[in-house]
Amino acid sequence: MKKPFIEMLIGIVAGLIVPFLFGWLFVWTFYDNDLSWQVVWLMLKSTTLVMKLLFIAVLPNMLAVFLLNHFEKWNYCRGVFVAIMLYIIVAVLLF
Repeated sequence: MKKPFIEMLIGIVAGLIVPFLFGWLFVWTFYDNDLSWQVVWLMLKSTTLVMKLLFIAVLPNMLAVFLLNHFEKWNYCRGVFVAIMLYIIVAVLLF
């Protein structure tokens, strides 16, 4: 495989994993375990909170894009952008 493709693939994988972990950490910090996860998911899905959570989860990716752009790591930056677009597509299709 060529190096630019591998760099972009690393950017995509990192861009998909980091928001998931950051969102999970955010929810875990403020969740007090009184309700089951299914009830919490249904509550989030029925309100606009899931979009806000998604935005908070993608914030590290936006910072990564800024830093990768600053250090001229274009292929990694493209990969993270693809991951951000995938999160946006999923958010629009599901909610």
